[in-house]
Amino acid sequence: MRFARHLGVASAAALTLTALLATPVKAAEPKGIGLELNKVATVNGGCLLTFVASNATGAALAAAGFEFVLFSKDGVVDRMTVFDFGALPEGKTVVRQFQIAGAPCEGFGSILVNGPSGCGAAAAAPLCSAPLTASSRTAVSFGR
Repeated sequence: MRFARHLGVASAAALTLTALLATPVKAAEPKGIGLELNKVATVNGGCLLTFVASNATGAALAAAGFEFVLFSKDGVVDRMTVFDFGALPEGKTVVRQFQIAGAPCEGFGSILVNGPSGCGAAAAAPLCSAPLTASSRTAVSFGR
């Protein structure tokens, strides 16, 4: 009888342990700023770039600008520019568009995010220190 009771306790402990191990662990939400190149379209002889930006820094950003490097299809730097994404509220996703005049999208092979712009002594700390992820839904490669 005593053996059966211990066996029952051991079985209950094993079932509890199995349930705990089988419980899915929720992945941590990504922290930082996410930029996605969502669409490229040649419009009026220039390239219209559409980005989806998300802010998971833990703080609203009153201003967010990033330096971009646009490369031709053969890997040569075509131009460097800063895109001003404006305010990025915490926990919110926003869409921003930028027009590159006189440069059809077909000429671009990749876009690189050099990083946040204006990260001097008086810059917004959450923008300048936040991890940045870049992704693309287009044929144009987009990274950091």
